[in-house]
Amino acid sequence: MTIQQLDLPGIITNRLQQKKIIQDVFVKGDKYFRTGDLLSRDAKGYFRFVDRIGDTFRWKGENCSTTEVTQVLATFPGVEEINVYGVQIPNNMDGRAPTAGITPTD
Repeated sequence: MTIQQLDLPGIITNRLQQKKIIQDVFVKGDKYFRTGDLLSRDAKGYFRFVDRIGDTFRWKGENCSTTEVTQVLATFPGVEEINVYGVQIPNNMDGRAPTAGITPTD
């Protein structure tokens, strides 16, 4: 099945989203829609979600944007620098826990 055969209303609607479609990934003529999700294929051929690629991560089924969290935390007084990231918790299937390293102003 190709991207043209899929009914994806609201997903592929503009030029920026068109840039997420890459061609000739595995075989000539195929197309791949880069969602930012990292998947793994098991021995039976099934795919499973592993992680997000880029500045987002998953926590309890939600996409968390490090940029958005940083912007919100930056509105508080006394904050000089912020680094937001997701931490993998052992034996936890909920994704990565949101964590922020904050440097206070002097």
